[in-house]
Formats: sequence, C-alpha cells, structure tokens
Amino acid sequence: MTFKFKKIAGLLMGAMAAFTISVNASAAKTKIADVSQYQGSINWSKASKQLKFAIIRVQHGDTGDADFRIDTQKDINANGAYKYNVPFGQYGYAEFSSVADAKKEARDFYKRSSSKARFYVLDNEHRKGKGSEQSYVNAWLSQMRKLTKKPLVYYSYQNYVNVHKINYSKFDGSWIANYSAKPNVTTDLWQYTSKGRLSGISGNVDLSKVVDSSTVNSWLKSTSADVAKSTYFTSLPSDKQVTTSKNIYEYQDVNFKSRVSKITAGKSLSVKSITRSNGGAYRFQLANGNYITANKAYVTD
Repeated sequence: MTFKFKKIAGLLMGAMAAFTISVNASAAKTKIADVSQYQGSINWSKASKQLKFAIIRVQHGDTGDADFRIDTQKDINANGAYKYNVPFGQYGYAEFSSVADAKKEARDFYKRSSSKARFYVLDNEHRKGKGSEQSYVNAWLSQMRKLTKKPLVYYSYQNYVNVHKINYSKFDGSWIANYSAKPNVTTDLWQYTSKGRLSGISGNVDLSKVVDSSTVNSWLKSTSADVAKSTYFTSLPSDKQVTTSKNIYEYQDVNFKSRVSKITAGKSLSVKSITRSNGGAYRFQLANGNYITANKAYVTD
C-alpha cells in the first residue's frame, strides 16, 4: 500500500508539474509583434517563447512603384514562425493610386503570401492617388474576397483614418496604431508602440495589444482553405503527370490570353511546375513551356 501510494502520488505530482509548466509557457506567450526585414534575422526559437502571434510583412507597394520592394525576409519569417508553432498573419504596405492599381496590388500580395498565413492585412497609411481613398480600399477588399476565405484585416494609424474618413466596417477586423493612447476609432488590435522588445530580436519591434479578443481570436482560429485550394491542384503530382478529364486548351501565357491548341479528354501530360495567374488561379506549366488549368474539374493526377 505504501509503495503504491508513493507511486501514485509521484505520478500525480509529475502530472501537476507538467501542467504548471504548460500553463506558465502559455501565459508567457503574451506578445504580439509585426515584423519585416528591418528586424534582421529573427531567432524564432527564442521569439516563439513570448509570441502569442505575429504579423509578417510581404511587400511594400507593387511592381511599377518607384519604391516597390518584396520583403527580403518574408519567406524566412513565415517558415520560422510556422516551424516554432507561432500563428501568423501577413500584411502588405499599400502604395495604390487607383482602383485598378489596388486590385493588382491585392492579387500580387496574395500570390506572394504564405499559404500558412491565418489572415491577411491591408496596411493603408500612405495616400498617393487623386481619387477616393475609400474606393481604393474597397477595391483591394473586393479583390481579396475573390481569392480567399481567410479573414481580411484593415490596418492604419488613428490620424489617417480620421483625416481620410476611411470606413473599414466590411473587413473582418481592424488593427489601428496610436502610440500616445488607445485609438479613438474602432479597433480590435491596438499597435501601441514601435519600441517594443522581444526575445530573438536585437532591436526595437512594433508591439500590439488585443482590444476585442473574440474578433482577434477568430483571425487565429481560421483554418479555412482558400477558394482556389478547394478547386485547384496547388502542388505538382509526384510523378509530374496529369490527365485531362475534359477537353481543355493550352496557352502560351499563364493568364490564358494566347491560346495554342486544344487538348482532348483522356490525354496524359507532363508538367514541370505550378504557378498562379494574376487573378490567383492555379496553372500547370507543361514540359513544353505552355500552360493549362490546374482545376480539378478538368485534370486529374
């Protein structure tokens, strides 16, 4: 009896200790940071000990902008966060100056983002166009809604929202910056400092606080696949062969503007890569360099 009691007591103490460690580790993950190439090489093993979640930059502007750049650390940061179980969203700094520009920027941002991102953010804080800024924001949102079912979040700073009277109520939430006090505009996530500190980063980093936990948690819980992913192949078959299940066409370009020839149903084809059109649709590139749809309704592996 004594031996059995000691053994049971020991097991219980061990379980309680493990539970305490788990709770403490979870409690330690209270920081929310947004990161980019300006944070340099992040030690994600260390950062993961403190991060509740991260928001990772993908791009600044888009092709054609004088100051356009793809964040040099976007893939490294996304892979690092994923490896160490840090949920993350991704954002693009907008430089659009027209409705058409906003739509293109959304398409390219989506193409450059990680499929593992839980949500996507429009970083809208620099006005360039002469038209309605609201119309640009609406165009970006509308385009992204066509590409993904994941939450779409609006980001800006308090004064920008007030000056330009931006209505972001159709987004799935908001993330507003104001370093002097809690924002006086609707916000679910508050970026309260640009001089925060985080283990794994040597310099300053932006940190945020949750204002509406139910909304922010909904961003993180999102595991819904993108519209394209339920309909299209998103990776190459292991044998790099696909078979047409219906008559299709092959094209010289990924956007299907230059048709080459018709391919009949039941044809086996060699494919060498998979990519996306400007609208986000997945395409197979054939061994001959031409493109066909990756829609599962038309081809099988």
